[in-house]
Amino acid sequence: MGPELSPTRRLLRWPRAPELLGPVARVSEEFPELVGLRVRVDLLPWGSRRLGSASILEHPPRVAFHPDLARRPDELAATAAHEFMHLLQWPLQRVPNGERACDLFVLARFGTRFQGPPYYLHVPRRARDHWTEWAPLAQDLALQALEERGRGRRQYLRWWEEEFRSRIPTSGAGGWAPGLSPAPG
Repeated sequence: MGPELSPTRRLLRWPRAPELLGPVARVSEEFPELVGLRVRVDLLPWGSRRLGSASILEHPPRVAFHPDLARRPDELAATAAHEFMHLLQWPLQRVPNGERACDLFVLARFGTRFQGPPYYLHVPRRARDHWTEWAPLAQDLALQALEERGRGRRQYLRWWEEEFRSRIPTSGAGGWAPGLSPAPG
C-alpha cells in the first residue's frame, strides 16, 4: 500500500498514460509511509530537461514525469522512487532534505530493484555506464553510509561518494569488477 494516486486530466488525455501510470503505481506501493496521502501524477512538458519532479508545496502534492520515460520503464521506476522519496523529505521529514540525501536513501532502499544510477550523487562514469553491475555495491555502501549517519557522521554523503569511487577501477585491464575477486598481486 502506498499513496492514493490521482492522475491529472492532462495525463489521462495522453494515449500512453497507462504505460506511465503502471510503473509509477508499482513504485508507489513501496512507500507505506505515504498511505492516506493523495498524490497527483502529471506529465512534464516534452521539452523539459528533467526526468521527474515532486511539487511538495502543492495540496495535494504532485509528481510529474517526462513523457519519454513511458518507453523506458526501468528508468521510470528509478525516477519515481526518487520523486516519492522527496515526499518523505518534506513535509513528513523522515529523510534529510536535499537531492543527494534523496538519492542515497533511494539507493539504500531500492538499489538493486529499481535500476538506475543516482542523479545527484557523484558516480564515476564507468559505474554510471554499467550501473546494473555496480548497483549491489552502491546499495551496500548506501546502507553503510546511513549507519555512519546514525553514528553522527555529518559527511555521510561524501563518505559514500569516496567509498564508491575508491572501488571503481580506473582502467579496464586487470581492474576489479563486481562479482570478481581482486586480481592477484
